[in-house]
Amino acid sequence: MILPAGKVNIIKGGDAMGRTRAYRRSVRNRAIAHKKRIWKSIWKEKQYIPDGKFSKAHMGCGCWLCKPWKHQYEPSRSEIRDTVRARQCIDDYLNNR
Repeated sequence: MILPAGKVNIIKGGDAMGRTRAYRRSVRNRAIAHKKRIWKSIWKEKQYIPDGKFSKAHMGCGCWLCKPWKHQYEPSRSEIRDTVRARQCIDDYLNNR
């Protein structure tokens, strides 16, 4: 099949970058290994967990254990810095009157 200049032929099951099965498999295995490290560091489980559980799973579920910053408010560094500056400005204003 002849394509016009600048066009890319995308075959079903492939992509324009020409990635091979080996490349996609290595990326998948790398993602699975990363998710397994997270799982083991949090849950400290020694039991066998099949790779399929981690292949397309989203690790952070959104509960208070996975995302504590979402469920309890802690000010960020910039918010703390801004409040300290505001307090200093108010103190300077009150002391210099």
